[in-house]
Amino acid sequence: MEYLLRVGASKPDYPNITHIFAIKHYKPKEEGDDEFSKRLIYFYKFGNNLDYFLESLINLYNLRFYGDSIIFDYVTLYPTRKKGEVNPCMAELIKKFSEKTGIPYRQVLRRNRDIRPNHELRTFKERKENVQGSLDVTDDVAKRNIIIFDNTSTTGISLIDAANLLKENGADHVACICLGLGYKEREKDWSDLNKTLKYSRIIDICKSTFIKKEEIEKWRKKP
Repeated sequence: MEYLLRVGASKPDYPNITHIFAIKHYKPKEEGDDEFSKRLIYFYKFGNNLDYFLESLINLYNLRFYGDSIIFDYVTLYPTRKKGEVNPCMAELIKKFSEKTGIPYRQVLRRNRDIRPNHELRTFKERKENVQGSLDVTDDVAKRNIIIFDNTSTTGISLIDAANLLKENGADHVACICLGLGYKEREKDWSDLNKTLKYSRIIDICKSTFIKKEEIEKWRKKP
């Protein structure tokens, strides 16, 4: 399993760096089939392969978050593009993840209006305007550490927007985990991080999308 990391930075539009972890890269159907992408599509639509994705998420959590100095208070789900909705298959997955890890599931994000599918929009400006202001924080998140889950992240803008919103509302640490990262943006992603690096160390090093060459070599050294 790859277990990827994408560092999302959209300054000055969003002030906070966003760290997006994922299981593998994902290709939309029109870009060609692969087994992982097909599994992901069928899971999101019908709930198939729930155990596969649950096991993968638990493994990812254990690798990067379990035993770390940062303890998470909640997990939450990124809403669908429809007002007031979350995907039921993703909700079932995150409930089971919550049971396995002991981190409470609390839906602290709510879509307040319908938005367009971000993958259909061409420019960063269009994507930003599409999502900006479309989420409400429905609970007190001050001083809380929260993991946001989503099924896919094509460009990262949706999760960057959500993570920054939670930060604006007082959250301390906000990590993002999705099942699949967009294949087109794969050149920006890390798939060969040192296996011992935990989330607290990663965010300490990854303060921007530009990483010094010597730091990269350190990361790639396996224990």
